[in-house]
Amino acid sequence: MEDKEEIKPKRGVGLRVFGSVLFFLGMINIMFSLKAGIEISEFYIYMMGGGIIFFAIGLWRNRVSLSDKGEEPRPQGGAS
Repeated sequence: MEDKEEIKPKRGVGLRVFGSVLFFLGMINIMFSLKAGIEISEFYIYMMGGGIIFFAIGLWRNRVSLSDKGEEPRPQGGAS
């Protein structure tokens, strides 16, 4: 068991959450625009693209921080 002083938070979690929120907000706005029958704004498409970029940066930062420690990335989710 590791000491609590040695446990460090995972890097990139905030960016992944922010990216997910941006992506899903853009997706919901596009779906509402389609349902209402109005033109889709380019802003929502850029919002989704930005969300994907932020999510990818968060994943990359987590992988880099794990490789600096010499650890292998663990699978996210699932039973272990």
